[in-house]
This record gives sequence, structure tokens and C-alpha cells, in this order.
Amino acid sequence: MNPRRPYYLLNRLAGWRASPQSTGVVVNAQGSLTLQAVPASGRPLVDAAGSLGVLQAAIGVAVDSQDRVYVLDGGTCRLKRFDRCRQEFVTLPCIGEEGCEPRRFRTPYGLAISARDDLYVADTGNYRVQVFSLGGLALRGIWGPLQVKSPASGLSVAPALPVVGVEAKGTDGRAATSFPAGTWQPWDIAVSPAFWAYVSDYANGLVHVFDPLGAWRGAYNGAGTNSAGATNPALVNPTRLALDREGRIYVLQQNQSYVVVLSPEGQFLGTVQQPSDVVGRFCPSAVAVDLNGNLCLSDCLTRKVYFYRPNGDGGWCGFRCYGCTKAFAASLIFDRSGHAVYADGAQRLCELAPQAAYQPPGTYYSEALDSKTYRCTWHRVLLSGCVPAGASIRVDTFTAEAAKTDDEIAQAATRWGTGQVDTDTSASDWDCLVQSPPGRYLWLRLTLTGDGTVTPAIEKVKVYYPRASSLQYLPAVYRQDPAGSDFLARFLSVFDSLRDKTSRQISTIARYFDPMATPANPPNVSGTDFLSWLASWLGMSLQNNWPVHKRRELVRQAHRLFALRGTPAGLRLHVELYAGVRPHILEQFRLRRWLLVNASRLGDCSTLFGASVMNRLQLDVNSKIGSFQLVDYGNPSLDLFNAYANRFVVVVPRWPGATSGDEQALERIIDMAKPAHTVGVLQWAEPRLRVGLQAFVGVDTVIGRYPLGVIEGQGTLGYDTVLGSPAEAATPPAASVGRRSRLGCHRI
Repeated sequence: MNPRRPYYLLNRLAGWRASPQSTGVVVNAQGSLTLQAVPASGRPLVDAAGSLGVLQAAIGVAVDSQDRVYVLDGGTCRLKRFDRCRQEFVTLPCIGEEGCEPRRFRTPYGLAISARDDLYVADTGNYRVQVFSLGGLALRGIWGPLQVKSPASGLSVAPALPVVGVEAKGTDGRAATSFPAGTWQPWDIAVSPAFWAYVSDYANGLVHVFDPLGAWRGAYNGAGTNSAGATNPALVNPTRLALDREGRIYVLQQNQSYVVVLSPEGQFLGTVQQPSDVVGRFCPSAVAVDLNGNLCLSDCLTRKVYFYRPNGDGGWCGFRCYGCTKAFAASLIFDRSGHAVYADGAQRLCELAPQAAYQPPGTYYSEALDSKTYRCTWHRVLLSGCVPAGASIRVDTFTAEAAKTDDEIAQAATRWGTGQVDTDTSASDWDCLVQSPPGRYLWLRLTLTGDGTVTPAIEKVKVYYPRASSLQYLPAVYRQDPAGSDFLARFLSVFDSLRDKTSRQISTIARYFDPMATPANPPNVSGTDFLSWLASWLGMSLQNNWPVHKRRELVRQAHRLFALRGTPAGLRLHVELYAGVRPHILEQFRLRRWLLVNASRLGDCSTLFGASVMNRLQLDVNSKIGSFQLVDYGNPSLDLFNAYANRFVVVVPRWPGATSGDEQALERIIDMAKPAHTVGVLQWAEPRLRVGLQAFVGVDTVIGRYPLGVIEGQGTLGYDTVLGSPAEAATPPAASVGRRSRLGCHRI
């Protein structure tokens, strides 16, 4: 049999080719086909009688990289973090309270946290966005106030200069401050994985774009025409924002019943309309995107949460909803586990219960699979995935000689064949023989069932054609009777499947001997993989905590390492394979600067050695306490030679992200690759010049401009940073004592 016969592949990469008839099934974040989860109702993060009652107006919620929940309390202008261990909210220090000074807020609405744990607050009442670092809560920047200008050449922004009133007083007793017309009013903020920030401008109907450095790059008004011919007017009072995995921007507008969808470049893509069963009674108040790419909307009128998923044609279709408890969601976010966390705008921060309940049986229908062969006898269906206890998958097939519509497929209930059930594929793949009659086209139906707490997960499906069994190798007499021939073909298919598995292993065995393709365990996973076994053939021992690509490269370069074993070149190659940077090896015997007759001269190239070269304790010669060391080996007369013999230093430039584990790995490499009688020392090379300690020109010596100041987390005060004013450094004065001038030689 030929294991390479054609087949249709259905999976995350090739596509599932699902028909619109499919119900109750979804493709999860890992790309597997599963039952659709049914979330439970929301529940408070802490008991209502507990410390949660200190919230007055929970209007913003965000989750950091460690899944810690942060809430913005609009009533007290405070930021709080939920402590899951203590089951209470902790107020962040030095941030909050009402005011116009930095770190203070006035009627804030939006809250967001980036992947690098930068916290953004849309300080709406102060017409600005404040950016903080969660590590140390340092204030990283203030965006605004900004005034939007619309000249003929396009949108632009400029600093909005406040006007302080003379007689009018604010609520805090200070003179009231007003801003000119066109000043932005930031309402909400969303941050992409690439750290681009999008800010909704309630006053000007725009979505502003800021680059990862906080520079304004443009603004979108939402107006345009999409590929389907639908048009959209400019945004009016945009409020909440959300981003999906493709970078699309979802915009809510105040008192509007639909969601505007924009591309990352600001082009209008379409709208997400209100559900058909609540037409006229739908006003979304919060928007978010879950881990599966589905759009989640909270409605303040029906007090429900609606989920939409892309339909493949650039649109969105609703597929489930559930009721919230007591109040609607004013702000909504999904954590890294896929659980929705929302603030209800009042005194509650709730979390949707884990998605442990699943739909009743779900059915997947494939599109027509075309063999392009008249009266093709389809062979078998191969499933790869996991079917836990309490779940099952039923496989049905339908064949026809001509293409059929979805309605015709649905009405042909009696013509479905195969009908095989899989109840356990946790250990290996599972397959079944297609028992539908011959036909050019085949439709596949998978019925997934569970007990409500578990779901099957199908990673991929292969549909093989045409049928090729061992029956073709038997005498023709075994194929004369149609009924007997069909039974014998199905009987032999059991043995054909076993032989196919062995044939595939034989045909792909070459990849096991390729170090770049052979199977390997991820880092820190115990057990012997084939890569380690392959390395053992060459007398190599791999560390399972090394990255896989470094282990593969080490085995691939084994022939070079053995040829250079025990030499500086071999050690240099071994270190470079792991570190990715080229080390420098200093053999200490090269530090000897002896005088040679007719070849040396007194000076820097020569050194006169005395009896104290090793600082041995010698009476009347070197016996002063503090200047000698006890050396009980070697011959004192040979100290001149032994001082630098059989010793070397490996200087490795420290690469970004190097850890103590990398240092231990390098020390082990040096110990394995060096000759047994030598002593090697690892020396990190930092990118700075230290005269007398470390100075390798072209390796770790960097001549740059005078440091501007201290950046938190990136500098050490007093070592490589200088306290100063960035503005002063940008325009240095004519004279700066102690930096670049000398008295009497520089004119002021």
C-alpha cells in the first residue's frame, strides 16, 4: 500500500472548511475543534460584605501580565489591585485622589495595561493620559492636554494651553481652568501587543494613535466605505475601545446600538449590529475580545453580555448570550485564562465563573470535499485529538456524484453512512473506514458529545481517498461477490491501518537522524528524547534546561567540536554555539614579558621578576604579614614559569537577557571543553570601559555621549547614570564646570 495517497486535511493551519450548518462547536485558541462553552453568571471577586464595599464607582478594569486585576474607582479617583490571596483590594500608593497635579485624576474613565506592564489612565477631566510603570509605580509620561487642528493638509495636534479664570473658582477653591476649542477628551485606551496605544477622543469624535515611545502618530474618524459597499459616517462621542489579535479596532459610541470596526490603519471595515431579538433595546456599554477572537458586548438595557464571532466574510454573527447579575458591565476585560472580568459601574467588580459547562451535543458539517474522480470510493477518516472520559465523537459521511446545497444535505438524513463512534483517543490516533457508497463528493459530519463538564478536542482530521486495500493483491475470485468483497475489504482494513503506521515510520525515519528535525523535549522537561539519544551516539551529554535550538546546533556541530577538542578554537566554538556571541580567550602564558637577548629592551615590553612572583612566604625575603601567601606546592625556583602556566580566561560579552543559569551553563562548557590539566575562568564583559579592570577595545569599550539621566530599571545610580536635566543635556550651556570646560581656557 502507498501511505502517500491523497487526503484532505482539516486543522487550524489548513482550515476546518466548516459549513454554516455547524452548530454548538467552536475552534478554541489552540486551533482544536471543541464543544462550545456556556459561561455561568457573574460572581463578585469578594463577598459583598467584605472590603469590596469601599468602591464607589468601578468604571475601569485591567489585567497585568501576572493576571492581577486592577480597577479604577471613579468615585475616589483611586487605583486598586485585587489580592487573590487576601481576597481584598489594595489601594496603589502615590497614585490617585482628585486634582490636576501629576499622579492625580479628575473624572477618569479608561484604564489599560500593556504587555510590558505599563499602566495607562485616561484622565478625562484633566484632558490627558497618564502612563505609569507597575514596577515601582513610576510616572513614565503624560500625554496632553492636546488641541486637535483640522487644516486642509490633514489632522494634527498641538499642546492645548489652559486659560485660568480670574473670578470663577473651581470646586477645590482654586481658579477655574478652561481649555480652547478642539481640546481632546480622552475616554478610553487600548494597547496592542506591539505597544501601540489607541485613545478614544469623546469631544472630537476621533481615535488617536500613539507609537511605543508615546509620540502622536495620527487619528482616525471612522468614516469610509468598506469592500461590501457599506458606508459609515464619522464617529460621534466615541467611548470604549477594544483590539483583537489581528489589530482590528472596535469602537463604541454613546447612545449607538452598533459597533464600528476599523482596520489597524483606520480604514472602515464594517459594523457589528444589535441582536435580532432585541432590536430597539440594545445599547452596548463595554466591548472586549476573548482568547478565541470572539467579540464580547455588554448591553446596559437588556443587562446581558452578547458574543459574536467572525463569519469568514468580514462580518460577525451572534452565537450566545448570558445574563449579568444586578448590573451591566461598564468595563470588560479577559484574563489570560479566558475568564471575563468586568466592573459594573457601581460597587462591584465581578468575574464570570470558569467556563466548565459545555453545550449539549454539537455538530460539525464540512463543506463538500471533491475527489475529482468519478465514482470515487473514499477510504478512511483519521482523527487526532483527545476524547476524555464522558465524551465521544460520532463520524458520519455522505457521498454524491454531484454537488449538493446545504438544504439538500439536511434533507438527506437517511443517506448518511459510516456511523462510527470514538470514545477514547487520549493515547493515539483513531480511524474508521468510510462505508458510504462511491461518489465524487464527500461531506463529513462529526457529532461531539459530553457530560457537560468535558469536551472532545479534535486537533486535525484526515480524509483519505481513493480506497486502496490489500484486497487488490489477492486473486480476482475474492472480488467477484460484491457483498463478500466489501466484507473482506473492511476486514483487511484493520491490518492495512497497522501496516500504514509502520510504513509511515519507515518512510520518515531519515528525519530522526537529522539533529535539526529529530524530536526533542522542551526545556526543563525530564525524560530521554531522540535528540539526546542521538547525541549519546557521539559521546555527548545534553542539558535538558538548554533551549532546543541550541541543543540541536550543538549536535550538528559535533564533528567540528571533536576535531578541535582541547584547543582554544574548539572552546571558542563551543561557547559561541550556546551564547550566540563570540568569546575571547586569553591564555595567561602570553602575559609573560621576558627579556630575550638581542630581542628585547627595557620598558613596557619587559618585566623583571623577583622571588615574590608567587608571594611565597620566605624568611628574610617575603615575610611581612599581609604581603605573602602560604603556597605548599611546586618548586620555588620555577615560580617564574608556573605563575601563568596552564591557566586561561574566557571573556564572554554579556548578551541581553543573560541570567545566572547561563553563567552556570558556560562554566560547565568550559569545564568540559578544556584540557584536564588546565584551569579556566569565566569573565563577563560588560559594555563599558573600566581602565585597569576591563578594557578590550572593539569588544566591550563603548564611547558614547554623556548620559542624560536615570531611567528606572535600566541604570545604576553612581555607576553609569548621572542626575541631570534632559533639557539641559539637549542644549548644553557654553560652559559646564566639571564636564567639558577648564578655567582659564574657555570663554563664558
